[in-house]
Amino acid sequence: MTLTEGRYRWNGHELRPATGPALGLFVADSFLIRDGAVVAPELHRGRFLRDADTQGMVHAPIAFVDAAFAALPASGLWFPRLDLTERGELEVWIRPAPPLGPTVTLWTSPHDPRTEPGIKGPDIPALAELREGAHEAGADEAVIVDAAGFLADGATTCFVWWRGDILYTQPISAGGGSRPANRVSSVTVDVVRQMAVEAGLDIREEEIRPIDLARVNLWALNALHGIRGVTEWHAGPELSLDDDRLEAWQKIYWSRATKVSGDE
Repeated sequence: MTLTEGRYRWNGHELRPATGPALGLFVADSFLIRDGAVVAPELHRGRFLRDADTQGMVHAPIAFVDAAFAALPASGLWFPRLDLTERGELEVWIRPAPPLGPTVTLWTSPHDPRTEPGIKGPDIPALAELREGAHEAGADEAVIVDAAGFLADGATTCFVWWRGDILYTQPISAGGGSRPANRVSSVTVDVVRQMAVEAGLDIREEEIRPIDLARVNLWALNALHGIRGVTEWHAGPELSLDDDRLEAWQKIYWSRATKVSGDE
C-alpha cells in the first residue's frame, strides 16, 4: 500500500485515514523523500523510537515505523512526519514538500519558548510562531539563544560552522554536559559529521555566542533542506560564505539518499 496526501493513524495492524483534529505532540520526526529515497532513513527511525521510549512509551512502535516507511510515496517530492501524540496515538502525515532552497537568512528570537529542547515534537507549535516572527522581520529562520547567551538551536534547524578545514558543531548539552539537552539531536548534523569523518577532516564541539561567529562560514541544517549556507543574520554577526564548499557538500549530502519505497 502506498499512501497519498493526508493524515493516517495506526490501529495496531494498519494505517487508516485519521479523523478529527490533530492532537498535541510527544514526539515527531520528519524528513524529505524524493522519488522514494531518503537521506539516513535508519537514523530517522532510530531517533523516533528512542524519543518515544524517552517519552514513556512502554512498547517500541517498531511495527508502526516499518509500516509508515513502507507506505511512503515512491515518486514526487514529499515531507512526511511521524507523530506520537499526547493520547498515545501513532500517526503519519503525508505532506507535499514546501519549496527548497540552498541558502537561508536568520533572525534572533527575543525569547526561548521551548519546554523540551532535546525532543522534537512538543515545542513544534511554539517554534512555528518563532519562525513566523522571523518571516515578519524579513528573515527565513529564527535563532534561539539560551539564558547564558550561547547559540542553542533554530526554530527548524541546527547549526554547524567552519574555521578553515575544521568543522564545528554545538554540543547536545550545555555546560560541558552538566546541564540538560540544549538542542534537538539532529539527524542532519550526524550525517554531516560522518561526511567530515569520511573526508578526513577534524571535528570539534564548541559552545559559542553569536558575536563570536563573525566572518565565520555558518551552515543551517535540517532534514527538509539538507545543508543551507547562511547568507545574512539580521542584526547579528556578519558572516562569510564559501560557495564552492557549500555546493560540493550539498551534492554529496543528497547523493546519500537511499530507497525506502519502490511501489507505485
